[in-house]
Amino acid sequence: MNTPPQSLLLLGIGGGGAVLVRGILRAFGSGIRTLILDTDAQSGGNGDVPFALLGGNRLAGRGTGGQPAAARAAFQDNPALLDTALEGVRTVVIVTALGGGTGGGATGELLKHLHTLGIVTLIFATLPFAFEGDERRRAAQTAAGPIEQNADVSVFLPLDDLVAESGTDNMREALAHGLETIAAGVTLFWRVLEKPGYIRFDAERLRATLSACGRGHFATAVAQGPDRVQHVLASLAANRLLARSESSPPVRSILVGVLAGDDLRLSELNMIVCGLTAAFGADVNIELGTVNDEDTFSGRLAVVALVFEQSATAAHPAKAAEGHPARKLTGEHAALAGNGRFQRAEKTIWNDEDLDIPTYLRRSLSLDR
Repeated sequence: MNTPPQSLLLLGIGGGGAVLVRGILRAFGSGIRTLILDTDAQSGGNGDVPFALLGGNRLAGRGTGGQPAAARAAFQDNPALLDTALEGVRTVVIVTALGGGTGGGATGELLKHLHTLGIVTLIFATLPFAFEGDERRRAAQTAAGPIEQNADVSVFLPLDDLVAESGTDNMREALAHGLETIAAGVTLFWRVLEKPGYIRFDAERLRATLSACGRGHFATAVAQGPDRVQHVLASLAANRLLARSESSPPVRSILVGVLAGDDLRLSELNMIVCGLTAAFGADVNIELGTVNDEDTFSGRLAVVALVFEQSATAAHPAKAAEGHPARKLTGEHAALAGNGRFQRAEKTIWNDEDLDIPTYLRRSLSLDR
């Protein structure tokens, strides 16, 4: 296997992120530049994956005990901890699980730091099962706000929906299917860069496509046989991860990866694009990349679709700049945000929010009449 472009990094945060990174590597094989960041030293395993311990002085490698605030403080102790590991990186794909301590507390802070470094970020974050209870659900929802605000692309994956496509009630098999689905979506980026097909997708095109896209959804489908495109499109249409309602924001663009062997036909690509256009609207921009891998996909057709919604901040970039904590605030906004004599004061954190920043700025609300 050829070495992929090293400007692309896979980063797992917390114990859940560590599990996802190792699962992705098993699905893809060697060659992906990776890093795991956790407050629990056990996530470092046996050294099989590069690992950085977060908050070593504060938490001594014992984890947060499920407290997001402890993870947030641990990252703030040394935000430059990862800078050496990020040398040459231009795009980071982050995987984590929300509802616990490190993933929920450190991810938002990490995204802010990556933004200041000019690194484009795409995050896949799982949300707890319904049976895990309201406390974990609320913790995940609280963490999701700063993540969506600071990531270029945020994809939230409810575990109930993720495993629903497995068709089994067996816990081990359902979770394995969910991990396989995430791996297919994440490894798409390395596949289209490493094994480009007839339609090339280079690292800079990928970076430009992901930059400031907002919230995303994704699903995968695999089929074979003479009617494989029809089966793929039907599978995507029925997938709960892409389910939409009347209140859903309009779709802005779709990144499509088509993975196949040497038997891929131009008519099949046309059918895929036409099917997605019919489903999401004629005005949707479709970025298409193909992977030609006869060894892995001979006789099969696999499609990974990342659907990006039109967000309020994308529709009003000026308001997005006001509400983005990683960007510099000016005028009255800077004064209201505590610029000046309170700059070195300890932040007032409650329920995972910085109360020193006015509510309308934290929640990207407009005061226009």
